[in-house]
Amino acid sequence: MKKQKDLMTEAAILYYEKNCTQQEIAAIMGLSRQTVSKLLNDAVREHIVEIRIHRPENRCSDLESRLHNAFPQSRVIVSSVSGTDDTLRTLMTVKKAAEFLLPLLRESGKNIGISWGRTIQQFILELPAAQTSANTVFPLFGATDCEQSYFSSNELARSLADKISADVKYAWFPYRPESPEDCELFRRTSYYKRLLERWNHIDIAIVGIGDNTALQLLDSSLGQQPVTRGSMAGDIATHFFTENGSLMGMDKHTLCASGENLKAAGMTVAIACGDSKLKAITGALRTGIVDVLITDEYTAQHILERIEG
Repeated sequence: MKKQKDLMTEAAILYYEKNCTQQEIAAIMGLSRQTVSKLLNDAVREHIVEIRIHRPENRCSDLESRLHNAFPQSRVIVSSVSGTDDTLRTLMTVKKAAEFLLPLLRESGKNIGISWGRTIQQFILELPAAQTSANTVFPLFGATDCEQSYFSSNELARSLADKISADVKYAWFPYRPESPEDCELFRRTSYYKRLLERWNHIDIAIVGIGDNTALQLLDSSLGQQPVTRGSMAGDIATHFFTENGSLMGMDKHTLCASGENLKAAGMTVAIACGDSKLKAITGALRTGIVDVLITDEYTAQHILERIEG
């Protein structure tokens, strides 16, 4: 006669590995279904079977820890997501960003710089309205002639300011004036000097991580060298970088918060996800600019696969 633990093991193998129903196991083993049910419960209690539930938050926590080990200078916050659809991944990422940033934006007296892009625009849409005190929102670079709303830094600054009842300061000057002489004239204006003071004292910078889309809009800022373009991974607030994290150097005749401004900010939070941005996000994490990256679990896993080989 079989020992009780042997019966537990046999029933567990049929149930958990062979996917048999309890009724089928009862017929195979010549037992009642009630006896099979008891054997399966006893198998768990006796640790013959171990049941582990892989909760999404545990999976995301593991990804966060592994990415922080790979990029110690940055905190990574990973959002769980139920599917690989890009729209869903972006939505869950920006919702996670709103959850993280809302308490910080509710603090008073903050200088809040904002970048541009589709992800930043969707973040603002998903951010719950809040009442704040003595906060100011401003763009991180001058205006461009881009017609899309998600590439209008002044419009995005206004939208965020409206959401959190903050003051807004606009960039009443172009990102790249038509000539070096014009650039110097704009630098002497009170509009520029007031925004420069904000850039020198950023409390929170909220930025996207671009692939090379911005290059098509700001092409002249980096010149026409094909080698330079080939090594470009992406940009943060119009600062282009390689995948190894080297900033490529801005045209000196551009009007924007500098890379050093972003590095010196109280907190620079980057919101980005998607397989098309793996190279850009990897490079961004190596620049020393990003204090906090908020992304989704698929992007996080694919970045780890990219850097771990």
